[in-house]
Amino acid sequence: MDAAPTLRTRQPGSEIAVLAKMAQLLDVLASQPTLTSAELGSRLGMPRTTVHRIIQTLVAQEMLTPTHEPGPRLIRWSQRALQVGGLRSASGPVLDRLVKTFGETTSVFVPSGATRICIARRKGTEAVRHNINVGDSVPIHVGSAGRILLTWLEDEEREALIENSHRLSGVAIVQPIPDWTEIRRQGWTATIGERDPVLASVSVPVFGPDMRVIAALSLSGPRLRFSEDRIVTAAEALKHEAALISAQIEVDQ
Repeated sequence: MDAAPTLRTRQPGSEIAVLAKMAQLLDVLASQPTLTSAELGSRLGMPRTTVHRIIQTLVAQEMLTPTHEPGPRLIRWSQRALQVGGLRSASGPVLDRLVKTFGETTSVFVPSGATRICIARRKGTEAVRHNINVGDSVPIHVGSAGRILLTWLEDEEREALIENSHRLSGVAIVQPIPDWTEIRRQGWTATIGERDPVLASVSVPVFGPDMRVIAALSLSGPRLRFSEDRIVTAAEALKHEAALISAQIEVDQ
């Protein structure tokens, strides 16, 4: 009777090891793109064939060009990283002023597929406040910041993101559907109890140099403190501060 074939399984941690090797290669090629596979292997203590295979994969994935320059994929990522870094820096003084004025938590969110991610925030000064951390992600189809990030998209793209966000998060799609035209007209939006029954928020867009919405500037806290008059006052202050962020980003570029 023939012996059963032996299944080859990937050793635990091998995927991480490959990623580490890719990162090491990219680090070296960043300053010395003309090195050959043999030279890279000698420098990094890797077999030449391994180096060649990794480089082929990086080229196929558009992370490198055949001449070892940054590929389209890396360039897109680097532009995104620079944009977020500049946005975070420009937002700092704005968030401080808003907290001082309103005492509520202030945050900056950027879109990331079907989610929005907090890249900067200042805690409110009130004893009861909305707590959110930098790096936290929230389904993009709920909350005022999510509405802002969706409003300026084309209808088809917006609908696809809402459906995908709902599918991945399990959070119900808000009914009735927001009036996207009205949000664009007034330049802000507010929600009460939409993502969390006890919370309210008001948000405005932050525009990039090309007039795309790159982020949402948001003020949030317990819904009992968000009267209609206070929401309107906060919205006007947020719009003013968002314009300052956009101006600073344009200067930095």
